[in-house]
Order: sequence, then C-alpha cells, then structure tokens
Amino acid sequence: MNRLSAIDSFAPAFARVRAMLFSPFRLAVWLKIGLIGLLGGGVIVSGGGSSFRAPVMPRNVPHNDLPPNAEDIFRAIRSIHLADYFHVFVIAIGAVVVLALIFLYLFCRFRFILFDSVVTGQPDIERGWQKYESQANRYFGFWLAFRLVTWGALFLIVGVPLWKAYKSGIFSGDNSLPIFLAMIASVALGALIVSVAFAIVSTLAKDFVMPVMALDDLSVGDAWSAVWRVAASEPGAWAAYMGMKLLCAIGSSIALTIAFVIAMLPALIVFGIPVGILAFLGVVAFKTIGAVFGIIIFCVAILLAVAGFICLLLMLTAPISVFFTSYALYFFGGRYPKLAALLWPQPISPVPVTPVAAPQPTAP
Repeated sequence: MNRLSAIDSFAPAFARVRAMLFSPFRLAVWLKIGLIGLLGGGVIVSGGGSSFRAPVMPRNVPHNDLPPNAEDIFRAIRSIHLADYFHVFVIAIGAVVVLALIFLYLFCRFRFILFDSVVTGQPDIERGWQKYESQANRYFGFWLAFRLVTWGALFLIVGVPLWKAYKSGIFSGDNSLPIFLAMIASVALGALIVSVAFAIVSTLAKDFVMPVMALDDLSVGDAWSAVWRVAASEPGAWAAYMGMKLLCAIGSSIALTIAFVIAMLPALIVFGIPVGILAFLGVVAFKTIGAVFGIIIFCVAILLAVAGFICLLLMLTAPISVFFTSYALYFFGGRYPKLAALLWPQPISPVPVTPVAAPQPTAP
C-alpha cells in the first residue's frame, strides 16, 4: 500500500481537487460540493487569537480625560443587573441547543455524503444519504454524547463559577458587567486546554473513525479501536498529521479571506447591479403604487442579495472541502487497505482470449 506521510499526502489531495472541480469546470458541481462541505464539516479554518483580556472599567478616571458623555455611559453600564435578564438567557440557550441538535444531525449525515462524494469523484446527496443511513445514525449518537461531555466539561470550568457568582448576588449589584468579564477571563485558560483536547478527538472522529464506520459498518467503539491500533503503531506520523492539519487550517483561513476579497468585485457586478435596480424600483413603487408593492420588491432584492452571497460562499469553500477530505483519506488510505482499494484502484487485467480453433499446419 501507499503509506503516505503527512507531507506526501498533499500532492494526491491537490490532484483530486483538480480532477473534481477543474477538469472540467462545472458550476453545479462547485455549488453542490460547497453545500455538502459546509454541512459536513469539510471547511476547516483557524480562529483568531485565543488570548482574551477582559476590559477593566476604571472607577476613578480624571474627568478631563473623558468625553462629555463618558460618565453617563459608565453609569448605564454599572446599572445593568444581569439577574433581571436571566429568563432571556435561558430562552436563548434553549433555542441555541435546538438549532445545535438539528445541525449536528445534518453534520453527521453530510459527513458521510462528503466522504462518498470525494471517494467516488461524483457528488450525489441522495446516494450518500441512503447508502450510509445506519452508520450516520450511530455516528450521530457518538457526536451527541461527545457534545454532552464537551458541554459538561465546559460547564464545570466556566458555568459553575458563574452560577456560584450569580447565587451569591454578585451580578445583582452595580458594576456587574465588568465583574462578569473578569470572571470569564479567569477561566479562559482552563476552557482553552479542554477545547484543544476535544479538538484532537474531534479531528480523529471526523477524519478516520468515520471512514472505518462507512466501509466496514462497524460500531463507533470498534471503529475507534481500529483507528487507535493504527495510530499507536506510528505515533510520530500521526502527530505530524495533526501539526500539518493545524498549519493547513491557518493557511486555508488566509486563502479563503484573500479569495473572498478578490471575488467580491465580480460578485458585486453580477449580483449588485440587479439588486440595485430592484432596490430603486422598490423606492419608486413605494412612492407611486403603494407600500405593499415596494416592500415586496425590497424583499425580492434582499433574497437575491442573500442568494448571491450564499453562492459565492459555496464556490469558495468547495475546493477547501475537497482538499481537507482528500488529505485525510490519502494519509489514512495507506494504513487502511479497504480505503486504499478505493483511492488507488488496480487496473483490471485483460482476460486472455482462447482461439476457437488452432491454425492448421500448412502442407509442404
């Protein structure tokens, strides 16, 4: 098998990006891959700096160094009692949890669809949705438990100190907002360490456990055991993969930002002109025909602008989705024979043709 290192896996990953998206260029394929990648977690970018410093609200500041309305602003901030808005926080958290569960389920289903699309070279949502239904449901169970553990750990590190502060009445007094920010800063380091550990587990589950579940139809525990045996046999190569994955995430975030800035000009021409015309017609209709027609035209303009932004986002993320998925598969393929057979299919040898009748010897 082609046991590729973390660096050697770059070349075949880029080759698969070219084969799927550039030869030939098809807009429908780009949009479909972009959608599958966004929902399936194929787009990996790095976040901003992890250091966080809470602003400190000075209590005694010389009045001649402040703008005229600074005292009013400080007084308004100190008068905020977070306890009065506790029910709002509960409702918002509940809505976030429901949306998170929906997108988590879609992520699990589309993760297998992304794998199937990259392996076969043909993006097909319906095929992947039906083919890996049972595996994706088990995968969803794992991710649900994993998220619960993650949230539980973060609650112990961040939520418990905040809850104790809330029960003690700290947030009910004046100057509660600066105290809240200071407490967040104090627990940020522990939250960061836990986040890094869970990020490693998440990467292993997305890049390696999922292909084993897809091809061998194993349970989550058996798939983890299989991946762990392979990783434990060469920890240096897998550590290098994690390091290169982080560097690629940083590079992809920079590349995505640059590509977005470059693509904005033609996007403004293609979508900005129709949106501007519709907005102008909306103003005219609002003044002449009536407010209802003006609002309808404005809504159409907004929908067109949103559709244009989504199409641009899908096109920009399609190559990233294919690359990161291919990069993981080619690294793992040399260590997983069933995956290697899909990535490097062996040519079928021609069957020898037996003549119907042997040629007759020629008489002398």
